[in-house]
Amino acid sequence: MRVTNQFLFNNFKLDQQKVSHELKKLTEQVSSGKKIQNSYDDTTVYNDTLRLDTQIQELKSVQDRAQKAKTFTSATDTALQNFDDSLRTFNTKLLAAANATANPDNLETIATELEKEKEHMMTLANTQIGGQYIFSGSATGVKPIDSNGIYYGNDKALSTTVGERVSIDKNIDGQSLFLGTDENIHKTLSTNIQLKNIEENKPLTENNTIRDMVGDDDDDASNDNVVAFKLSGTTHDGTAIKSTFSIDPSLNVDTMLTKIGEAYGNDTTTQNVKVQLSSEGNIEITDLKSGKSQLEMKLHATQVDSAGTTKKIAFNKSDYAMVDSDIEDSAYFVKDGSFLTANVTLMTNGNIADDTTKLSQIANGTLDTKDFTLKLKDIAGDDQDVTLALRAGGSTFDIGGNTYNIYDAQGNKTDADDMTLGQLHNVISMVTSGTLPASTNSAADYDAAVVDARKLVDVDVNQSGKMQIHDKSNNLSNIEFAMYDSKASDYSDTKPSISFMSNNAVTTQKAEIDFFSGLDDVIEAVRHGKLAPDGNSQSPRNIGIENALDKISQFSSHFNNNLAKIGVQDKSLSNAQDRAMSMEVNIKELKSDLTDVDIAETYMNLNQLSLNYRAILSSVTKINSLTLLNYLK
Repeated sequence: MRVTNQFLFNNFKLDQQKVSHELKKLTEQVSSGKKIQNSYDDTTVYNDTLRLDTQIQELKSVQDRAQKAKTFTSATDTALQNFDDSLRTFNTKLLAAANATANPDNLETIATELEKEKEHMMTLANTQIGGQYIFSGSATGVKPIDSNGIYYGNDKALSTTVGERVSIDKNIDGQSLFLGTDENIHKTLSTNIQLKNIEENKPLTENNTIRDMVGDDDDDASNDNVVAFKLSGTTHDGTAIKSTFSIDPSLNVDTMLTKIGEAYGNDTTTQNVKVQLSSEGNIEITDLKSGKSQLEMKLHATQVDSAGTTKKIAFNKSDYAMVDSDIEDSAYFVKDGSFLTANVTLMTNGNIADDTTKLSQIANGTLDTKDFTLKLKDIAGDDQDVTLALRAGGSTFDIGGNTYNIYDAQGNKTDADDMTLGQLHNVISMVTSGTLPASTNSAADYDAAVVDARKLVDVDVNQSGKMQIHDKSNNLSNIEFAMYDSKASDYSDTKPSISFMSNNAVTTQKAEIDFFSGLDDVIEAVRHGKLAPDGNSQSPRNIGIENALDKISQFSSHFNNNLAKIGVQDKSLSNAQDRAMSMEVNIKELKSDLTDVDIAETYMNLNQLSLNYRAILSSVTKINSLTLLNYLK
């Protein structure tokens, strides 16, 4: 094969182009520090780079989201610490009030200071960050607390995504904060008549006799008649109880306390409640099972004296108007402007009842054949007597001599145990507004009356679980309303029942928290200067300063638990942020290993290739300079 100049020239030219391309590539690598400049240079490296870039951007996004969430948790943490400071102030001033109960001016000053502190806490409850209310749950655009302490947010969590299917909560919702539950609390009731050893005018003790408690009109103990007690109420789970017992006056007061405990199921092996006398002479009953409790008690007694006169012995006193003084559950709802409110929390299975809750669930048993009496004035101020009859074949209500069927949403007559709290609200709305069905047995007329009645009178359960009637037609309502079991005074009838408003024992401690309402009770206790519930005071059903101290202690513990919770959330967000930063550094190192060149090595290769390139150019020049004359020589 003959090797021509043209052949050599073409080979040298091809080598030059290759080396020139490599020189260009190495020059660009030295200039940029990157192995490739375009996706087609190396598709594997390019695709891996895209994947790593995506991971880096996601990690940056996690860090940004975590930082924004930490801003939210930090604001919440600060607000909760301020709440804790205010509750410490409450505690300090309560202790001062306990030592100043004989000085009304000092008590009024302290009460005023506490009101200012409560206003400060209401402002804290409405804290915003970045235009969002931090205690409104997921409804961050809704102001959570109004001027009456009513909560309008929800109980939803706000969360931040910090990884695949991994999120961290960043808020404390106001529902759990202001209306939450402390499952460690044992519900406690207290009578508000401070029992005394009448002869000595001292607080009654357990070692005193029943005769000491009731007093006597002579010094002859032999003619003392037994004291007959009647107790009704509900147990921890809402089971209705009725009990009657008699005690000889010569026996100790401890016998009475034991009998009360037995009514709630206490015996030699089982203790459901603890019953004792306070230092002020109040009977206190404590549920030995902690958490939400439906424990309630109504207690009264009678004794026939030596003259044959029946003497009533009260253990609870209120300023409620009563339909019948012998029926503790016949109290009228408390009226405040256009609102009427009951005092018994309606619950089932430890939860506050709502419109869908069946009355039989609240009563914890069948209500078939149960009748309820409704005594009321309607919006026009006219007296009305209503009977609500719950029956398995269909429940009814009677008013003005007419009996109306009660229908469900499907137009069916409602069985006793299927009737809901919402249906009861509808009946109350109709009878208080005077808007009754056009006929007694038409589902369509019934539904139309409910719609029209609700425009005038709205009935529901408030955030504390207590029935509330709102007269929309009048700012100063004419409505008066009482509702009670028609056999409330019949102690032979022990069937399940429901109480809505009662002259019952005062609840001094409970698991359910109604924060701002509780603060009002505390302030009222200071203003009236009573250490314990006192039915003869200006505020007969107030819990008293000693119980107010316990309530503030409960609130402080509750807020500190939430402070710890938000601290954990903030720490978790910080850890997620730090982890994302660390992973970002690692991925950047991987990307650098994948895409970055070794500058020293590349520069050395560039120098070597440059020498080779110059050698090729020299060779090509020599070949191009060959002539025929040179060849012949």
